Amino acid sequence: MKFTSCCVTAAIISSALSSKASANDDAAIRQAKMNYPINVIAQNYTDSEGVLLQGFLSTPNTTTTTNKKVPAVVIMNDSSGTDAYEKQRATMIANELGYVAFAADTFGVETEIPVDTGGWGGPYADFISTFIRNATLFTQRIAAAVDHVQSLPNVDETKVAILGYCLGGTGVVHYINVDGEKEGGAAAAVSIHPSLLGAWDNPLGKINIPSIFLTGGNDFLTGPQAMASLEGDMTSASTVEWETNRYAKIDHAFTNWFAETAYNARADERSWNSMKTFLADTFGQSEESSYSWESASQLDLESEDCCEGVAFVDHGPDEEGRRDFVVHAGDKYGCPDPSCKVPTVIILPDKSESGRLFAKQRAMQIAQRHGYATWVSEGNVAARQYFDGVGYIDSEKVALEGYGSGAQDALDFAMGGNIGGIDCDQEYSFKVISIFEVPENITDVNDDAALTYKPQILISSGVDGDNMSDVIKLESTLMGMDANYEINRYSDASTKFTDWNNLDGSYNAIAAGRSFETVESIYREMFGEFYWEIPPQTESPTPAPPSTQAPAPSGASLSTVTTASSCVLLAVAYFLSM
Repeated sequence: MKFTSCCVTAAIISSALSSKASANDDAAIRQAKMNYPINVIAQNYTDSEGVLLQGFLSTPNTTTTTNKKVPAVVIMNDSSGTDAYEKQRATMIANELGYVAFAADTFGVETEIPVDTGGWGGPYADFISTFIRNATLFTQRIAAAVDHVQSLPNVDETKVAILGYCLGGTGVVHYINVDGEKEGGAAAAVSIHPSLLGAWDNPLGKINIPSIFLTGGNDFLTGPQAMASLEGDMTSASTVEWETNRYAKIDHAFTNWFAETAYNARADERSWNSMKTFLADTFGQSEESSYSWESASQLDLESEDCCEGVAFVDHGPDEEGRRDFVVHAGDKYGCPDPSCKVPTVIILPDKSESGRLFAKQRAMQIAQRHGYATWVSEGNVAARQYFDGVGYIDSEKVALEGYGSGAQDALDFAMGGNIGGIDCDQEYSFKVISIFEVPENITDVNDDAALTYKPQILISSGVDGDNMSDVIKLESTLMGMDANYEINRYSDASTKFTDWNNLDGSYNAIAAGRSFETVESIYREMFGEFYWEIPPQTESPTPAPPSTQAPAPSGASLSTVTTASSCVLLAVAYFLSM
């Protein structure tokens, strides 16, 4: 089967994922990226056969004033060669991530690249195929760049990642298949909109390199069957974590701001953020990589000193056995002005005891980390009455998280169904619907009851728990809905991989952490940024937040923890650059 070149013949009609984005927004961002200043120096090096290559090095300012060694990223060029785009990416990585970045050379200094005349044949396509079809040659060129960067005095040689766009992304796949078992090579691999159309060599051995693959849902070069083949290779050969991220309505070359009709600002930002956190987690550079997500499992909801800074109401089972749990910010985050509104996350739990406990702890975690109101809902009427009485819910900033059996409920709702006790389409405009695992029952869309708005639908799926055939079916259904979706797949993760209380071994700390990071990055994007300030009190104590003023329904237990503070600032993350 014939391989095709990245960026040669891909249909590049891009659609923005976010309702906030517009053609004008994308054009403005694209222009700004095209004007991004380049700060690189040329460096020559050779491959194992003595071929002269020339790359471009960008160094973060911190390494010029200290002797500290830092991680590095080797950027493999697309099919147009190493030009302004790769040099700008190198400068961005140095400036914004603090890594040494090297825009490498795949083709060679003395190689003349044929003119791209379009179409499927001709000298240009034949030239690109030389690398696409020859995994050994491509790997040889990447290995040469890795060796060169590892030799630099300011680089931590144990923390060198390879990053490829388009053709370079295909090269990354070749590298991990050929040199994935090699000791002392690349420590991480990032492949962004590669070409995987056709057949490629199977892994020659084990793959010991953590890897991430970021693709567009409309990119025929990474269609469902190609991704299934990639997953098959990674599942059989990889000994470490890997993941795939897939963005709805996005075609090939979506990160390339020099490709006028292909570039999509939001998908570019989403993939950049995912790459950034992946590298930080792999290199141990981020706060999140050291954050113990499962620390919430230690919360004792019966303890008086539980849950600093939040208040909660635990509604026991009603006549139908439904249990609900409402959490909101106490004095630590609360705003005394009734006009204040907060984002809300509604959690649909798995109905197991472990799943219900996890949902409560996750609700606490969200409230403590962000100050959002949270509601673990099984449709308990008393909880609904209490939730309505809170009075400071921003109905325009509501998200839904579904776990286990609750994931099925969340998907049914996204398909036009309903959630017991919540008239979602009328009362709340859901910005985000997060579904943790692919439900077994993928129903047809109920066109008569379909949502009148398009939330961001985020699917977090375990490779070991969800069959790829079900994922393909779900994506096909979402595409038929014209839905705004993102599907992320995590290796070595089964069903209920986020449930830290599950004793059957299904909890996967890496996959859970990565999925929570992704969910919260969308919350920061969709909910924006808001600050509350509680004014100093001179004559009277700080008034109780609205949530504690509402009477607790009969049979409910109320626990409130306050923090003495005259001026508390709530900063719920930051808005992703768009």
